[in-house]
Formats: sequence, C-alpha cells, structure tokens
Amino acid sequence: MKPDIEKLKKESLTKMYADALESMNDEDVIRLLSELNYLRKQLKTQSDVITRLKQEAYHDPLTGLPNRRYFERELDKALAYFSRHNRVSTVMMVDVDSFKSINDSLGHLAGDAILKHISVLLQKYTRSADVVARIGGDEFCIILRETESEEAFEKAENIADVIAKTPCVYEGREIYTTVSIGGCSFSDAKDKKELLNKADSAMYISKGSITAVA
Repeated sequence: MKPDIEKLKKESLTKMYADALESMNDEDVIRLLSELNYLRKQLKTQSDVITRLKQEAYHDPLTGLPNRRYFERELDKALAYFSRHNRVSTVMMVDVDSFKSINDSLGHLAGDAILKHISVLLQKYTRSADVVARIGGDEFCIILRETESEEAFEKAENIADVIAKTPCVYEGREIYTTVSIGGCSFSDAKDKKELLNKADSAMYISKGSITAVA
C-alpha cells in the first residue's frame, strides 16, 4: 500500500507550525495571528477586485447581460462543440423596433428602461443553458443551445409575442414595444461569419413579419 503523500505533507506542516508556535511567546503569537488576518483580508480584497473586473469585462453595465465579448467567446465554444458532436444550435438576433423614435420622443432614460425590460423578458423566456447577450445599442443575441431551426422559429415567435403584449412601466406610464427576431442554425452556415450574417439578414427580413429563421 502506497503512503498518502499529501496526507504526510499536511501532517508534517501541521507539526512544523505547532512546534513554531510552541517556541513563541504570547506577544509573538498575537502578532503572527494579526499578520495572517491582514493577509487574509488582502487576499479577499484582491479576489473581489478580480471578480469585479471579470464582471465589467464580460457584462453590459446597463442590463447586466453578457456583452459582445462574452457572446463571441460562448459562440466559439458552441461552434466547436457542434463540430465535434454535430449537436445543432441556433443563433438569434433581436432588434428593438423603432428604438430611435422611442429615444427621441420619450428620452434616453425611457429607452434605457425599455432595454432593461426586454433583457428581463429575454432571460425569462429562454433556458438557463442558453446565452442571452446585449451586443450593443438596441441589439441582443441569443444562443439557443441544441435547438433546430423549427424549434427556434417557434421560440422566436413566442418571445416576440410576449414582448409585444408586456408593456414596460416607466414613471407610471405603460410603453408597448415590439422586436424583430431573425435566426440561423449552425447547420445552415459554413462558419461563424456566415452564421452571424445570415441571422442578421433574417432579422432585417423579419422587420415586416416579426420573426424569420434562415
């Protein structure tokens, strides 16, 4: 039976620390504990800073959704998974209709409220495994994992219908908005560029019909 090296190391370290503490007087022990507590707080502070920087690097500050950088990273992973296992996913582009008019007539704060409202609905009506991101302005992207075109089209219609029927309440006023959604299945594009271009084109085609999937 092989000895448990890690266990022996821990036991040796514990004995070493115990022997060191035994040789210290009370003041030295108190000073050591104070220094260790300071180091613990410093490490926690650094960890908090790293966590905050990661949050800022990969998330949109207005909606809290993942941003374009995060979306691109997850899309690359999803495409690699599709290449290895042939499990089809779908990308959907979501654009808020007449958003500039909303900003011009109601103000940018109302526009921000609508973007946050829509981001909540997009998260609510997608799965936790899916990726919902705000990629800029009034544009959102969704990765529907392991979802074929037909199912994606039904999902897009459902999301568009929910958004159209659910007003954003801003300063006591109900503001109704609609979105246009277009999508493309991984199996219908040869690479990421074509995938995003087809999803974007389908979204613009859907401006008159609410949804479309290439």
